[in-house]
Amino acid sequence: MNKFSRRFFTLLVLFFFIAPVFAVNTLALGNSLDAVSKEKTAIVYLQKMQKAYTEKNYEILYVTSLQSEVEPMQLLHGVIDGEGLTYIRYLNGAIRESLQSSSQISYFEQGNQPYTLATNVDRSVFAKITHFNYKAGLNSYSYVVVGKGRIAGKRALVIHLISKDPYSYSYMIWLDLKSSLPLRLDTITNRNLLIEREEVVSLFVTEDVNPWLMKISQKRLPQLVHINKTKSKSLWKLNWLPPGFKIIKSDQHKLDSNDNKSVSYLMLSNGIVRVSVYISAIKSATGKEKIIQHGSTLIYTLKQGRREVTIIGEIPIQNAQRIVQSISREKPWHKKPV
Repeated sequence: MNKFSRRFFTLLVLFFFIAPVFAVNTLALGNSLDAVSKEKTAIVYLQKMQKAYTEKNYEILYVTSLQSEVEPMQLLHGVIDGEGLTYIRYLNGAIRESLQSSSQISYFEQGNQPYTLATNVDRSVFAKITHFNYKAGLNSYSYVVVGKGRIAGKRALVIHLISKDPYSYSYMIWLDLKSSLPLRLDTITNRNLLIEREEVVSLFVTEDVNPWLMKISQKRLPQLVHINKTKSKSLWKLNWLPPGFKIIKSDQHKLDSNDNKSVSYLMLSNGIVRVSVYISAIKSATGKEKIIQHGSTLIYTLKQGRREVTIIGEIPIQNAQRIVQSISREKPWHKKPV
């Protein structure tokens, strides 16, 4: 695997010194199309991208840029016996790797015992744009074919996903015209500020599954960790949801088996991003906000009265604040007398 790392860092040097690769305004715009034609064309290309991402065998070396932080990573994807398998590793610092199938993901971290969790949520770099229902998403986003450019030496088509409301981010997607695989994803605020970028610097598509990926797929995986949580219905509800979002999970459970305290948990999603809302009881509150922004991911905490609310997700701050303001206690259910 060392040859991949050497190749990556050579390309990374070029990546930072070729400014036009980063610049949206250097795109060569093609013939103008009306809005409806652009939207239909965009959906066709986006659906091809989804199919390629899950069905092809490929290796990508990419970087994730969050403010001043740049994280280089490697991803191998292969389809083995009809099932997709994805291997991801961080290329800097302590060894961190993961191996994911359609039903579980295994983590391998330096200094920690490896473990496996059951999940059907794709954790890979471009997962949020490759599992989205773009036809249904027309209620929340407009799709515009912006033009063409070059990413990692490959001709790319650029598609802009524009949020129709101020409560969600917009996205700029570059996809390879030859393989249809995603090459770059920019997360953009409603003021057109770039807050996060994930960009491929090397892409190799192969007919066969990578031999090393095939080899590790045959090894015994770490033991599956079962997370047993006693759950009941959430004690709280949301009276407002951002446009396009739905509640996909709601319960009341203990975070720690040794802790008697329980927390209400709500998960929202618009198909692209997921937002977690935690509500717990406290003795007293100061009312102060705590805001941590890491790229597009927000961790927002507010203490109100005798409750503490924490929201985690890729949403703007005004979105989180309005969600908190909409929280109210669920009315207790009483059985009607016979």
